[in-house]
Formats: sequence, C-alpha cells, structure tokens
Amino acid sequence: MFPAHIEEALTSVELLFTDVSAALVSGEPLALSAASDGLRQAAIDFSRLIQGLTSTDQENKKLQSRLKKLSVGLAAQRESLIRRTVLVEMALNAIVPATRDATYAKAAGPYGTAGKQTGAFKYLAA
Repeated sequence: MFPAHIEEALTSVELLFTDVSAALVSGEPLALSAASDGLRQAAIDFSRLIQGLTSTDQENKKLQSRLKKLSVGLAAQRESLIRRTVLVEMALNAIVPATRDATYAKAAGPYGTAGKQTGAFKYLAA
C-alpha cells in the first residue's frame, strides 16, 4: 500500500476526472471549464507529489495500474474535446459564415488563371 496522502491526492484526481467526463457528456461549457480547471490544478499538484516518491512507492503495482487507467482516460477525454471543438466550429461556421474573402483569388483551372488580355498584341505572327 502507498502512503495516505498519495491515496487522497489520487482519489481527488480521479473524482475530478469523473466530473470532467460528466461535463463533457452534458455539453455545458461553463461546467466543463470549471471541471477542467480543477482537474488541471489537481494534476499539477499530483505530479509534484509523485516526483517526491521513493523508488519503492513508484514500483507499487496498484499505483501504476491506477495511473495507467487515468492516462488512458485522459487520452480519451482529449480526443472527445477535440471532436467537440470541431463540431462547435462547424456549427458556428454554418450559423455565421466567414465575412472576409479569401486572401488569394480562386483559380479557374488546375494551374491558376490566365493573365488578363491587354489588347496590345492582337495577332501573333511567327
């Protein structure tokens, strides 16, 4: 078994992880922001705590399995947040289309547009 303060910190991170998951499923942006801020701070505090562990505590199989479970869950949450971001951006673009034109003119063909005719050379003789 590992020390009680590590168990308490790990349980706190796991609870905040669950809160972020619930906020992500609900889609409430304010709840997601608050929960993710809490998880970020708890993860920072926990990483500082982990750095001070002895080698025997670091080799604890139960601690390693719980950390592995958290890391896999965080990766899944990150992917879900990326998907949510893309969906929100697509919905926003559908509601409010871009107001600025593209910087470069759209090409007429696969190799760009032909130059404008000036009328200076009407005939080409060889």
